[in-house]
Amino acid sequence: MGMGPLENAAAVEVPVVTAAAAGGGSYALLQCGEDSAYVRDAYGGYFEVFRALLAEDGERWRVYRAVRGELPSDEEVAGIDGFVISGSCSDAHGDEPWILALVDLIRRQLAAGKRVLGVCFGHQILCRALGGKTGRSCKGWDIGVSCIHPTAAAARLFAPLKMPVHLPIIEFHQDEVWELPAHAEVLARSDKTGVEMFRLGDRAMGVQGHPEYSKDILMSIADRLLRQNLLLDCQVDVAKASFDVRQPDKEFW
Repeated sequence: MGMGPLENAAAVEVPVVTAAAAGGGSYALLQCGEDSAYVRDAYGGYFEVFRALLAEDGERWRVYRAVRGELPSDEEVAGIDGFVISGSCSDAHGDEPWILALVDLIRRQLAAGKRVLGVCFGHQILCRALGGKTGRSCKGWDIGVSCIHPTAAAARLFAPLKMPVHLPIIEFHQDEVWELPAHAEVLARSDKTGVEMFRLGDRAMGVQGHPEYSKDILMSIADRLLRQNLLLDCQVDVAKASFDVRQPDKEFW
């Protein structure tokens, strides 16, 4: 699994360890939201969406439905090299039992030298587990294709790849990272969100946006929330129009 970018406390020391042995590693998606009917029918579920984005030849992948309280046992985690934490409709700053269990798992696995990549909710819960703070954005929903701006730290990390000044990515969130964990560094910002990407050491990385999303996935969620009166017509219209202005940079992600 490439640790490069990708759909919901006490600090943890993250050790530097060697990469998984050649021949393909073993990775797990910690799925923090249920599959929508649309994604299940069109793509086979979010697990398949993430695998299409991240999986490389020879790797072994499996999914744990963290939102249902399904987490790997101690015996299972011993054979897993890294974890991807998905998005969620839940709040990363919440205290539901499954969220607290997930925070505990993240801390233990990072302390053991496992690699962890968080996406949207996963980005925020990773920050929380490492000792940072998350909460509601004072700027409200960010939905559609947004431009994030890589920092000098990102340029150093991805060298010799030349980083673009503006990097389009699909967003769908109303929460954000308020305060980074100690020693973490910001890799990207945007006009609406101060921490679009961060990393701590070479084991932990968070991405606020959804590199795994496509326009149809985002619009299916937006339309559902609109029907539930959780979004306004104008918010959905802005999200749809954003794809006419810019397209997510799939080559980078």
